[in-house]
Amino acid sequence: MLTRHSAFIGIDLSDPFAKRKRPCTRATIGTNLNCIFDDWEYDLSGNQIVPDGIPSTQFVLAIDGSQGLAGNPECAMRLCERELGTAGKSPYSFPPIGKPYAGFVQGSVKLFYSLSKSHQFRLYELKKDKLDTNLIEVYPGASWPVIAGHRLPKKRLLAGRRSRYEALLKNGIKFAPEYTTEVPPTHDQLDAAIAAYTAYLFTIGKTTAYGQSPFEDGRLHILREGLIVQPVHI
Repeated sequence: MLTRHSAFIGIDLSDPFAKRKRPCTRATIGTNLNCIFDDWEYDLSGNQIVPDGIPSTQFVLAIDGSQGLAGNPECAMRLCERELGTAGKSPYSFPPIGKPYAGFVQGSVKLFYSLSKSHQFRLYELKKDKLDTNLIEVYPGASWPVIAGHRLPKKRLLAGRRSRYEALLKNGIKFAPEYTTEVPPTHDQLDAAIAAYTAYLFTIGKTTAYGQSPFEDGRLHILREGLIVQPVHI
């Protein structure tokens, strides 16, 4: 199946509230499945989150980060997070900065809301009667076992990076010559790459979604709930 999109972008978000801030890792995959890595400096407006030269109608952006907070005051996490067992949890209210994942969740939720308000982005299932979706949420932690067909070593281990790199190669992803089994991409780059690959699979109908459709909390200027897009066994 062919797709009219020409670029599939994956963002491995970093914590914008961290004491030692670092750029977000970005992977861009074309229809030829060549993968290019670079960095994106977190910007709440989403400025330059899509690489230069990519037409606004020809990309799908996949972000590894929470698009919203929980939809019920009694819930400590979103439905999609419960279903997939995500590491980070998004409760009904933002946890105080300094607690685990608090800065990451806040930065991610606010970014998604900003993007959803932009004419350039159309978040999956937020506006069902609008143009084609080009913004999705992904969770690499649950995606890796699907494309590999089995559980993998921890991503920070060399064995974990190698196994993830090899899983992407087996699925047709191509990398620059500097990357090899002996010197695979970093775990952040690999998470960005599988995010971009999931964006590609989304456009050809080889994904499923967990959770419930997002909805806006206009009082707090955020989204709540949302769907995590996952690859299906190919």
